[in-house]
Amino acid sequence: MMSAPNYDEFDFPIELTTQPLPVVGICGLDTVNNAIHCNVWEAFNNIRKQNRPLVNFKLITPEHEFPTRKPKKSSYECYIPKGILKRNWMDKHMNHAPAVIIMFYDLDWNDPQWAEKQTECASRVKSLKLTLEGRHTKVALVLIQQEPPIPSGEEIIGGDKSLALIQECELNSKYLLLLPYNTSTADQMQGYVLNLQTTFHEMCIVYFNQLIRDVKSHKSTLIKTIHAYLFIRHTFKMAFYAEMKGEFLAAHKYYNQAYLLFSDIKMTHTNIHECKVVASYIMYKMVSLLFVLNQPRDAIQTFHSHVDKYKFKFGNELLLFEHHAWLSRQYAVFADLFESTIRNGLPASQARHPGFYYQQAAKHCINRRTARNSLCASVTAYPEPDPLQGSSTLDYYGQRPWRPGKLSAEPPDPKKERDGIQALQWLEKTRVDHSMIIIGHLGSAMAQFNTYRCPRMKKYLVIQMAEEYLSSRDYGKALTLMSHMLGDYKNEHWTRLVDDITRPALYCAFVTASVEEYLTLSLDTDKVSTLVNLTRVMNNEMPQAIQYTNHAHNLDELKILWIKNLAKSDNANIEVEMRSEHACVQVKTRLTVDEEAKYMLTVYLRSHFIEPVTFSSLSCTIGDSNLLVCTDLTLPPNQLVECSAEFIPLSCHINTEVTVSHVTLGLETAFRKLALKFMITKDPLKDLPLWRPIESKSDLEMSNIVPLHSVFIVPNTSEMSLDITHDNPALLLEWYPITIKLTNQSSHPLSSLSLVLTCPDSDNIDLCEDSQHVTNNDSTNNPAVAKFPLNRAIGELAPKQDGGEEMGQGGQYETIVYVRCTATTPEGAAKLINVKVSYSSYSDPSVLLTKESAVKLNVTKPFDISSSFLSNSFEPISVFHSNEQILIQPLIQCVSPWSIVIEDTFISIPDSIDMKHETKCCLELCKGQAVTCIACVVIKEPRNLCLGVFTVKWRRKDSRLGTVTSCIELPRVDVLPLPIQLSLNLPAHGLVRTPMTICYTLYNYLNSIITVQIVMESSEAFIFSGYKQVVIKLVPDSGQEFKFKIYPQLSGLVALPGFKINLLSKHEGLTQQTIDDMLIRSIPSHIYVLPQPKGIESSQQAQLVMQV
Repeated sequence: MMSAPNYDEFDFPIELTTQPLPVVGICGLDTVNNAIHCNVWEAFNNIRKQNRPLVNFKLITPEHEFPTRKPKKSSYECYIPKGILKRNWMDKHMNHAPAVIIMFYDLDWNDPQWAEKQTECASRVKSLKLTLEGRHTKVALVLIQQEPPIPSGEEIIGGDKSLALIQECELNSKYLLLLPYNTSTADQMQGYVLNLQTTFHEMCIVYFNQLIRDVKSHKSTLIKTIHAYLFIRHTFKMAFYAEMKGEFLAAHKYYNQAYLLFSDIKMTHTNIHECKVVASYIMYKMVSLLFVLNQPRDAIQTFHSHVDKYKFKFGNELLLFEHHAWLSRQYAVFADLFESTIRNGLPASQARHPGFYYQQAAKHCINRRTARNSLCASVTAYPEPDPLQGSSTLDYYGQRPWRPGKLSAEPPDPKKERDGIQALQWLEKTRVDHSMIIIGHLGSAMAQFNTYRCPRMKKYLVIQMAEEYLSSRDYGKALTLMSHMLGDYKNEHWTRLVDDITRPALYCAFVTASVEEYLTLSLDTDKVSTLVNLTRVMNNEMPQAIQYTNHAHNLDELKILWIKNLAKSDNANIEVEMRSEHACVQVKTRLTVDEEAKYMLTVYLRSHFIEPVTFSSLSCTIGDSNLLVCTDLTLPPNQLVECSAEFIPLSCHINTEVTVSHVTLGLETAFRKLALKFMITKDPLKDLPLWRPIESKSDLEMSNIVPLHSVFIVPNTSEMSLDITHDNPALLLEWYPITIKLTNQSSHPLSSLSLVLTCPDSDNIDLCEDSQHVTNNDSTNNPAVAKFPLNRAIGELAPKQDGGEEMGQGGQYETIVYVRCTATTPEGAAKLINVKVSYSSYSDPSVLLTKESAVKLNVTKPFDISSSFLSNSFEPISVFHSNEQILIQPLIQCVSPWSIVIEDTFISIPDSIDMKHETKCCLELCKGQAVTCIACVVIKEPRNLCLGVFTVKWRRKDSRLGTVTSCIELPRVDVLPLPIQLSLNLPAHGLVRTPMTICYTLYNYLNSIITVQIVMESSEAFIFSGYKQVVIKLVPDSGQEFKFKIYPQLSGLVALPGFKINLLSKHEGLTQQTIDDMLIRSIPSHIYVLPQPKGIESSQQAQLVMQV
């Protein structure tokens, strides 16, 4: 029976490409019946999920069977190796042979059954050791303890018990570990597990060090001439053990030594395959470690040296395709490794990235297919019996199933060799889809070249991929890729490349019956057959057959497919974009102005068809309008044809440059319409191909024509003058007048006049024509207020000289429109108001003429308003309290370029605030000037509230349009309760040595009695009489006054005697700090003291002495 194709030696085994980790066996956990054991195992599993593993944890059940231990050889002198590297060896050490086994056991230090459990635990450990007898596997014991840690006074008990347990289990003291597990340490489980993992890894290092010593001991007894294979195998083992330890430098050193040992092997047809396979595995290990060690240059150099060493070692010539498959796999695996390293942070460049290696992999796969075609063509049957039977159970990598374990020196069986080669050729011929492999490599290479911005390399690979799709008979995908590349190459003027791609693309369009693509491509290919096939498709007939490959097609099936697709409605109207340098018709245009100020379009055409062709129409697109030049146009072959037509500009074209964007030639039959759309470029150099043949006379004539694609449309002399006057900028929220004046400058009347005002950005702008409504300043329910656009006939406008529907010679009309902007314009930007006047001339009333102008309107703020909040002592405050006076101070800063007049200001406050006093601002402001007003308020309740709305009524100076109202909302504040309040009744100023009375009033807002101590501190600047220190009790919702007579000693701004309040009782919401803050905020700290006038000072002193 024929075996399935097996190319495992080319597809690198999973154990080779996976990072090797030491296996740590976990036993003693009942994860099914014990919740604690299940949580412990999950904690170890989470380490792997968090990408932080040092080891590979494996749960070992009582039924687990360890790999059979290989018996030791007494001597290697007579041992002849049968292969280089065993297939199951890496998998055994990565998944089945544990380096360390951890026995978990539930045992607390104070367990009442300590003795019995100690004996049971020791029995389990000894049984495990007995199972592992003869191996270097390390055994450790972890006690799961659910009780809290032992107090410090009882540590000696744990120490004695641990020593006894170690002795009975015959363990190293370092291999007894603890894992606390209780409700208090559950959150710390991950930390304990990570610490245990580190300890287990250290045990694994000891295990692998022992294995390396054993391998070195074995290697020292080998003879190089006899045991060359064993030298490679043992060195590979040491490298693999070092890699599992995490010592990558040492691992790379051993892998390199193993790779160099292949030089000592004589390679023949019988062992070359095995040597190449194992060498590629070792090379992969070396390169991956160099990438891990951040040595990418060395990794790339190692790979290139490896390929150079083996690229000419073909082996059996009848299996040359295997050699190319091996090379392709080398490049693909290295590219995958390179790309993975780049994703992890390695920088790459345009000159060195994985795309080049994917491209080489595809190249060698193409060579593989070529070798297959030449070597496997004569193979017609699979040999019997199956020579590849047992290929999946071979002991060594790279060996042939028909001669497993045979030495290279042994002569092969000729018949088995022939059958084996025939089987491999048969599988290569019948089971391998080379195109899909090549396409996969090319796709990966394209992604890399796209990432590193190499567009031309990417396009080259796209063409290769299209050829592979064509080879695999996937014509649809091949056509899609070629069509994309044709457009790119046309834009870049690669004429030769366009010609080379067009033929296979046309073949794909033919076999897929793609009508539109076939018509598009047929116009770009051989001009001899273009007209014939074009005519057949336009008349619903299948085009002539194209033979590009050796693929066989059923013409009857193709004809049915063509008939079906030709009948589709989507193919009834087809538009094909053409470029003049690659088209079957060459086109140039000139757009000029003649002596009569008419705009003339001239189209020059030159046909490359071999026979005359009649087009149903010739049209051009100029700006956004379409111009029909002519119909039923016949183009002789290779002759210059000139067609002209007048272009009449539209009103929207005035004062703009119009451009010919494309020329359309129409072909029409009873079945189909085809439009050839020639794109016109502004740069004439872009219409020139990179290579031009020797020119004929018609070529020279066409070349001498200088195309003109654009013309500037100049407006005719207007018979109407439009004057707009206004004072820019406008102020926010004001009604801004714009005066529009129309004057008839012609010698005859103008009729059908209308005025249209539009604003592209009309969201924040209002419009009004009635000055009386504007003066009333009613912005809410004003019927005269409108939105843009405004459209008014001349009869609706207010005439200045004439009346009626006509404007006579020299007649004038004037109107004023008012606009109001509710948002300012950004700096450097302006609102655009378009003014358009339409009218009819006396000479031709049927033609509507227009006159347009634009108003650029800047909108700025008249003033900036800011507010500040002060205490009674005019100090800024940020914390607000109820029942405490607050000064609100709005500041109006004029930023208008025009002078403004403040008519009135006021603050609207809510009901929860009392207004004590308010000042008004009524004056004229110029730019840069500022004015402030002030209001004294008291907030009644402690809560979050808005302090009110500040309103300003203003107008522009010399304006008669009424006032403008601007409002700003004062900020919201959090008002805190005020438990106690202090006020001071103080004269405005004092005189030196003149007594005056001051009065402190203390008020209690709490519902309980407050006990405080009042202290009046001494001052060098004053002599005072009154209580210096007193303790009082304030009943709820009441106040008490403290009067003092003070006698100033110094003049100037003098600090008042310190007034202190000490809190003696405890109350919720009232602290000493609250009282201190209230004192600073509520009462002034200084007073102005004036000096005494001369002559009065002595008499006052005498009076004071008499009073004393």
